[in-house]
Amino acid sequence: MDGAFLGGATTTSPVIIRRVTPVVNTLFASNAQTVYNLGVMSATAIPPTIPRTLRRRAVLLVLGLLIAWLVPSDGYLGAARTDPILRSAIGGHGFQLAAWEVTALSRKAADLVVRPGADLSPQAQHDLVLQFFADVGRVDDLAGQIERIYADPQQADPAAAAAALQVELSARRASQEERRPAVERILEQQAAAILTEAGLTTRGVFFPPVRFQFTESPFYLIVSPRDRIAVAHGIYLDPALALARIEAIEGQIESRLDVAALIEGTGGFSSYPTMIIAYPGMDWVLSTISHEWGHLYLFFRPLGQRYFDSGDTRTLNETTVSILGDEIGQKLLARYYPEKLRPAAWPRPRSLRADWWDRRQERPAFDYGEFMRMTRLEVDQLLATGRVEEAETYMEAQRQILVSRGYVIRRLNQAFFAFHGSYAVGPAATDPIGGKLRALRARSGSLAEFIGQVAGITSTAELDAALAR
Repeated sequence: MDGAFLGGATTTSPVIIRRVTPVVNTLFASNAQTVYNLGVMSATAIPPTIPRTLRRRAVLLVLGLLIAWLVPSDGYLGAARTDPILRSAIGGHGFQLAAWEVTALSRKAADLVVRPGADLSPQAQHDLVLQFFADVGRVDDLAGQIERIYADPQQADPAAAAAALQVELSARRASQEERRPAVERILEQQAAAILTEAGLTTRGVFFPPVRFQFTESPFYLIVSPRDRIAVAHGIYLDPALALARIEAIEGQIESRLDVAALIEGTGGFSSYPTMIIAYPGMDWVLSTISHEWGHLYLFFRPLGQRYFDSGDTRTLNETTVSILGDEIGQKLLARYYPEKLRPAAWPRPRSLRADWWDRRQERPAFDYGEFMRMTRLEVDQLLATGRVEEAETYMEAQRQILVSRGYVIRRLNQAFFAFHGSYAVGPAATDPIGGKLRALRARSGSLAEFIGQVAGITSTAELDAALAR
């Protein structure tokens, strides 16, 4: 997926933790069908006199709480492995997943009864979704105007100057909140239909159900060594964290540990239901919904269970679900919102879109993807020869060029590339894993065949062996 507004790569991260492996092996036995059976047993254990909707709510609650129980609230490190200096710098700003899950699951359980949007015709559903995304853009615009008014030192009374805008903003936000449950349910059903048609089922059963919520997803702290690009530590943080506090945390960590630190926003989060930020670009949102579902699908398979074994397994996971998300997202647009389809983005040969050759969208004068790729290659070369400070000076100079081109990148350092480089389909990617996975996808007869192959791969050696066959 391409989330240019977040730095050119989709900033999503699964909540699978390493200690999930023995639990999965014990609870879910030999295959994902057992997982489905567990859900069925949970439902059928409830007296049959209870309505089916209540039984479904119970299954949803069990699945969500199981994932919440398996995942610590301070990210995938776990409290016992978190460096005391990191914990000191973060303070009480860690993301509280369990608390979020309780609220989100109660809302989704209620939706099973209320079924928002079910009484609308297909055309009415289509129009509601389009209006929702149009208003997302208007809300963002209004919020930006108000922020600029308050930031203007020439404004003697910013509250009065922004009063009319604030009234409109409050009204639109209230309207969006009323429509949100119906829009979520419509998109969940549409995504499930496309995923099922694509063959992404478990012995004919579609699992897990697509469930997401438009919400602010957590920030993510990435810590990388200065002398190489790698995710040494990662912790999820409160999505309400102010920018001043973000920069204070980064500065404290870097000064005390001699590392590169970065706190990035995330476009999605693989909780259950998954978190998706409301963003005006429908193609990005639909791709992200599918991307995050892909992490949950792999959760019960070898590749997903090995997510945190190494940097390579992380890249294998992220790149696989990015390919899945891009394909399913485009099919969702083509089926339900064809007016929102756009020509494939550059670089064209790397796109899996059938219309990658379409010349209606010419190569841009400034190619962000190529710029970032060349920057990463130069940084790798400098670090490999021990010129750490020179590499950091170079990255800052490149960041300033990007800012002058309109790309708002707050920090460009080793942690930035460590995080975004995990998505080997993004602009900052130089990892050969991306090319290998794309080659395997091109050779596969379908997306389901590709995912079926990759789901059992747990190392780059196994990926090479799959390509050699």
